[in-house]
Amino acid sequence: MLCNPRTLRHTSIALVMLVLSICLASENTAIAQGGTDFPGIVLMVDPAAGKLAVKKDAGGTRFTFAVNDKTQFDGPGLKSLKDVKKGDNVTVNYQVIGSQYLAVKVTKK
Repeated sequence: MLCNPRTLRHTSIALVMLVLSICLASENTAIAQGGTDFPGIVLMVDPAAGKLAVKKDAGGTRFTFAVNDKTQFDGPGLKSLKDVKKGDNVTVNYQVIGSQYLAVKVTKK
């Protein structure tokens, strides 16, 4: 009985759950791949607070980035925020989440 209301309801719920799962997976992939690059020189590192301040190479623009356990680190000797030093030349790939600039990836040049 394919037209049984109970079967149709369960099938509809399963279909909605599948579509939601696909949408959420796509959104998370977009977040992981998206972002804006900010190249510059490290002004301040605070591993305890999970913060990193960088000043743009050719200008006065300065951002303080939040760093979390999902932030990736790449480059010579760079494995975590503790390895980043004042004066390092880096590119921070970040996203704006609420009022924070969240570092997705920090790459040392």
